[in-house]
Amino acid sequence: MSSFKKLKSIFFIAFNFLFSKNSGPSNARKSMIGAVFCIALSILPLLVVLIVCDGMIEGMTNRIVSLSSYDLQVVLASSNLNLDEYEAASKLILEVPNVKSSVVERQGMALAGSRNARAGAMIRGVDVDLYEKNESFRKYLKVLDGNFDLSAKNSAVIGEKLASELNLKVGDTLRIISSSESNGKTHPRFASFKVKGIVSSGYQELDAHWIFIPIKTAFDLFSTSSSRIIIGVETTCPFDYELFEIQKEINHHLRQESSLQPTIYTWKNINSCKFENFASTKLLLVLIMSIIVLVSSVNVASSIVMLIMEKKKEIAILKSFGTSNSDIIFIFLLIAFFIAFLGILFGVPLGILCSVNANSIIAFLEKAINVVILFAMNLVGQGEKFSAVSVLNPEYYLQSIPLVLPFGEIYAISVLVLILSVLVSLVPSIKAGREKPVSIFRKF
Repeated sequence: MSSFKKLKSIFFIAFNFLFSKNSGPSNARKSMIGAVFCIALSILPLLVVLIVCDGMIEGMTNRIVSLSSYDLQVVLASSNLNLDEYEAASKLILEVPNVKSSVVERQGMALAGSRNARAGAMIRGVDVDLYEKNESFRKYLKVLDGNFDLSAKNSAVIGEKLASELNLKVGDTLRIISSSESNGKTHPRFASFKVKGIVSSGYQELDAHWIFIPIKTAFDLFSTSSSRIIIGVETTCPFDYELFEIQKEINHHLRQESSLQPTIYTWKNINSCKFENFASTKLLLVLIMSIIVLVSSVNVASSIVMLIMEKKKEIAILKSFGTSNSDIIFIFLLIAFFIAFLGILFGVPLGILCSVNANSIIAFLEKAINVVILFAMNLVGQGEKFSAVSVLNPEYYLQSIPLVLPFGEIYAISVLVLILSVLVSLVPSIKAGREKPVSIFRKF
């Protein structure tokens, strides 16, 4: 028999074992249907966790890099440079290829206050045209009320959470108390601003205490000891290796053209701890979900064992006609492969569908949970103490999860499930291949 005909006959036998019409009840078939269901059910949460994690991490990363750390941060060695000198250095950086924008920013901590409240704040002195010049700011920083308008010297744009804490609205007066040093003594410095806009990045942990003011005002408000001055650089390739080449080119260009001594940090240097935390959290969740997949793969082996018990007579007949041990083993491994494949065929689309609608599902769960809690608290007379529960607290997570479909990882998971299902079915398949036809016929 040729190899092709032999393979064809093996597939035919496996297909008949898997889909054979049996007049009586078949526990093996029920077990196989259960195994398909378990595979599909285990893949679903794994894909949801993977896709939601990837979307959440990518959304957070893009906002952290684009709005906070920039692709590159240039810090000049001299702290006595004035604003014009920093802006001249910024223009030199724009001459480097693959640099999209370069902005001077002065950052300092201060006490922000309104009539009724006080809170610590991160003051960011930026160019008045930052929102128009920087594409990433327009993309990720949403203006909720008013405008991102820093044209007036005393104008300010404030983060949503800080505005809520201070009970500020557009048009209200914001007071800032910073510190300055003279003759070795620290003195408070007061300034009043008019709130022109309220903004949000959709990630409260990032923008909770941001206040944007004009860069010239920031140079007047802060002393060198109480603030830091950076040049934020946006590039065309923040997530490619080419970013390091741009870093080297900027360093060389500044030293050559202006004799400045810059120190340049990439977004990875600045946020290394945060991104390591993201990666480890994702890995831990995926490992936990993978254990569920492993357990569901054991169901495939159980269904193969039951099928072997039901098909012992057929196995004996096949071996009597010259079917080898390896062919019998291959038949049952092929059946295990088919069971896993059917589970993937149902589980993967269902997992993607749930992931695509993750925001709607989470919103529904939040409403359902809050209704149940409120009902329970009303039953015991504690309804007035009810506080709404948030499944994804916006203080730590994105308000809306962006959709990212990692097709490479989905393919890898599918292959892993197939391999696991075949591997766990290897032992019962080998035992089936070693069965003696004579001993089988004696039992019938």
